[in-house]
Amino acid sequence: MNNKQRVYRCFDILGECMLDIKAVLFDCDGLMFETELISQQIWKDEAMKLGFTLPEDFFINITGSGGEVLNRYLSSIPNGMHLFEVMKKKRFDISFWSSIQKDCLNKKGLITLFQWLKQNGYRIGICSSSHRTYVEALLSTVSTPLEYDAIVGGDMVTYAKPDPEIFLVGAKILSVQPSECLVLEDSKQGIIAARRAGMHSCFIEDTIQPDQSMKEMIEYQAENLEEVIQLLRQ
Repeated sequence: MNNKQRVYRCFDILGECMLDIKAVLFDCDGLMFETELISQQIWKDEAMKLGFTLPEDFFINITGSGGEVLNRYLSSIPNGMHLFEVMKKKRFDISFWSSIQKDCLNKKGLITLFQWLKQNGYRIGICSSSHRTYVEALLSTVSTPLEYDAIVGGDMVTYAKPDPEIFLVGAKILSVQPSECLVLEDSKQGIIAARRAGMHSCFIEDTIQPDQSMKEMIEYQAENLEEVIQLLRQ
């Protein structure tokens, strides 16, 4: 089944289940912005400088993750924590990201989806494992300011994805029930977190190709952010 077929299959499910979505919760890196490929290259370059190659499953394990989950994984890799300390300075350099040319990081349909959601009365939350200041730096690169109701950064919660805390906090701030939320994610950790939170989720592939366990958890799937409008219109 290709992505387009999966999207239309989801439409049928939506119609049958009569979902009542009141809020959309966005991941940030790789979902709203084209940052993951840049990030992955930085990881690879810095690992090479330290004289080792990253494991094949490295990015599927770290993408969307943070806190103790990330620390445990990195600790299991020789030089992993050393690499992480180097990466924190480069990967989350606010001056670097905020100086990037306007709109060059935007994922397809970003502005269109945000505007449509606002026009149609949806609540909007951005729930990222990254710190709030970093998320705000990326938002500053969009030429048309995005309207949203809340940002929940990884520095604002105790537990990182795949723990559901960040999405549950987002729902609480937006004054909606978890079952009324649609989470948009590009990572395995995020899809797991959405499911644990009791929320609906839509996977939009970026750099992570779903493994079998992830495929079993993906509720809906779209090719880009603009297709989410079609999903919600049903």
